[in-house]
Amino acid sequence: MEYRLQWSQLLSQARSRRESSGEAKPARTVPSGERRTPFEQDYDRIVFSPPFRRLAKKTQVHPMASNDHIHNRLTHSIEVASVARSFARRAAELISRSEQLSPEQLTSIDWIVQSACLIHDIGNPPFGHAGEEVIRTWAKKHWDYFFPSSLAGRWTDQVRTEIMADWEFFEGNAQGFRIAARADNPQAGYLRLTYATLGSVVKYPWAATDEKTRSKRKHNFHSLERDLFADAFQTLGLVRDDGSFCRHPLSFLTEAADDICYRILDLEDAVAMHIFDKKRVHQLMLDITGNQENHWMGLAQLRGQAINQLVGEFWKTFENDYEQIMRGEREADLKSSLPSECKEHLARVSEMYEEIFGHRKKIVTELGAYHVLGRILKALLKTVESIGNASRYDQLHFLSKNCAELAWDKAYVEANLNQPHRWWLGQVMDFVSGMTDNYATRLSRELDGLAFES
Repeated sequence: MEYRLQWSQLLSQARSRRESSGEAKPARTVPSGERRTPFEQDYDRIVFSPPFRRLAKKTQVHPMASNDHIHNRLTHSIEVASVARSFARRAAELISRSEQLSPEQLTSIDWIVQSACLIHDIGNPPFGHAGEEVIRTWAKKHWDYFFPSSLAGRWTDQVRTEIMADWEFFEGNAQGFRIAARADNPQAGYLRLTYATLGSVVKYPWAATDEKTRSKRKHNFHSLERDLFADAFQTLGLVRDDGSFCRHPLSFLTEAADDICYRILDLEDAVAMHIFDKKRVHQLMLDITGNQENHWMGLAQLRGQAINQLVGEFWKTFENDYEQIMRGEREADLKSSLPSECKEHLARVSEMYEEIFGHRKKIVTELGAYHVLGRILKALLKTVESIGNASRYDQLHFLSKNCAELAWDKAYVEANLNQPHRWWLGQVMDFVSGMTDNYATRLSRELDGLAFES
């Protein structure tokens, strides 16, 4: 029988098990007056969560821009969710033609896709994509901090390989899945969202250790979340006969909304930052709309027209390839199958991006992101080494105590003192990726001069 995805599974309301340190937590009692569906609860959990709120102070493209008009990760995520709503409603109509779904199930698609868009950047570190590269580069040069000789024997060769892959190919998408899926650390902002929402944000359904990661430089889960990811995708019916994972159909729409927003809106930011001449971007927007008669429109109006045009083009691709997607055969994003004229316009955008990133790299270099994040990583990893060598909290090195209480708090460290070294490295990843640009800069200054070398 032909393999085919089932919407009865794809809209799963299941969540990860409530476990911490291997001990099951009792389920919370749902108030009798609860009127929200699990997917509406997902949306609310995200909106009121600290990791989502911190996106307001995380770089989208231009780090720590003085112009308040410039996008940050939060405004970008909200705009992506808005565009995705248009996709979701079209998807519900398309699905209803061939599937017997209830009105509530069809309505849930709207909430699922919007929630997926809100969290699509939630795992990104400070300083934008430059922050990801800094973490990878720093890790590759400082493995002795991750595997100190004083803790030799605390990990197997396989665990070491997995840890190295998680850090060497550090990926905001994988960190985002960790934050969105886990339940065992409210302090880090773990959200424990439904499997349907989690599946709808996954673009690269493989781990850091997978061969695809080396060629694509992308993956969607760390080794610590391997079992959780497998459970979610098994429940969603996204596991092929050979054991590999395929993409959730709604993930293509989440990705398309992101592709549209950052390509159009980042150009508008570049005009505000005086990187591009307004006329140049205005003409590109006109070309994307395909209607030169709209030359009288302002840039903001044209931007809306351009987004609407791209939504239509991306949707045609999704609709045309729907059967292939439902067979779990498509992996590539929708933009790779757009009409040639549309691809040409997006290629022009990509060329302009080279100029944007050239300007951005200069700023990031001036900020010293490598030294900022490197200093914080060094302090936290020395603290984790001290924790690994202590059987009681009062045995921690005094500098490590200060750093531990700064990053977490005394009670949390005491409660988790005996956790494996690998677990603590995950806590370091949570803390570093969760920082805002401003906080990372300030914390680095505070740590400057402290002797974490010894």
